[in-house]
Amino acid sequence: IELMVVLVLIGSIFSFGVLSLGGDDVAELMDRETRRLAAVLDLAGSEAVLRGEELAVYFSETGYEFLILQEDAWQVTADNTLLKAHSLPAGIFIRLEVDGDPPVLTAVPEDADDSLEEEQTPQVYILSSGEMTPFSATLEADLSERRYHLSATILGELSWELEEVL
Repeated sequence: IELMVVLVLIGSIFSFGVLSLGGDDVAELMDRETRRLAAVLDLAGSEAVLRGEELAVYFSETGYEFLILQEDAWQVTADNTLLKAHSLPAGIFIRLEVDGDPPVLTAVPEDADDSLEEEQTPQVYILSSGEMTPFSATLEADLSERRYHLSATILGELSWELEEVL
């Protein structure tokens, strides 16, 4: 009986120890950011169709922002708070592949304002017809063993999946 009591106590202590260990917080942040990006891209596709306007997305290593085509130039979407520039949490980065080729992503300086420089052009276009540039974005972090892949088809269909890094 004493042996059973000791085993129950050890089992209880072990259970509390396992429950008190936290999960992969960085992976949870990447999951949330992937879902946010998918939702905002879906919203941007709907906005482009409803308004009959051409939109685009400019990705950097640490975030993204939406642009609108006005008078033959891409401008930051200032009037829409849902489609404003978004910076990823510290330590999370985006790798982007457009048509199988990875474009060069630059880090946005912290002292830069929210507007784009003229030589920077968007990598993903969202047309008023509902079409979107096919791309694949991977959110990853040095402190996590997981990656999240977000893919878009030419028809604007979005999907994401989790990948465990070995």
